Amino acid sequence: MNASTLPVVLEYLIAALIVIAGLLSLIGAIGLLRFKSFYQRLHAPSLGATMGITVLGIASLLYFNFSGQAVGFQEILIIVFLLFTVPLTALIVTRAALYRHRRAGRDVPGRDNLRGGSAENLHERLVTGDDIDEEYDPRESC
Repeated sequence: MNASTLPVVLEYLIAALIVIAGLLSLIGAIGLLRFKSFYQRLHAPSLGATMGITVLGIASLLYFNFSGQAVGFQEILIIVFLLFTVPLTALIVTRAALYRHRRAGRDVPGRDNLRGGSAENLHERLVTGDDIDEEYDPRESC
């Protein structure tokens, strides 16, 4: 079976998965632009990239398996690799940012900041701006 003789239902399924993957990645990119703090901005693209690439890998796996061109081990490896590396990278970057904020004496999101107070006051108790790079002055490190 070659690519021109794929069943129509399978072609529509693959096309729908590609569109869904693009929409998930677009939602992650929009979240990157809309969210205010560094911690929020890190969350949306990592989820969008993980889900988008996973769905795109599934679409690629279906296409190449049913067209008879390949078994699809590469797609499986890519999906597994990205499912592990993207969240771990986001975790490491978040911990580095928390460490920098704590060393600078700034208020950071955490359990201590969430206890007590009202829901209206919650937003004021968290880091609300992108001030993560404001604390670094390259002249101070010399």
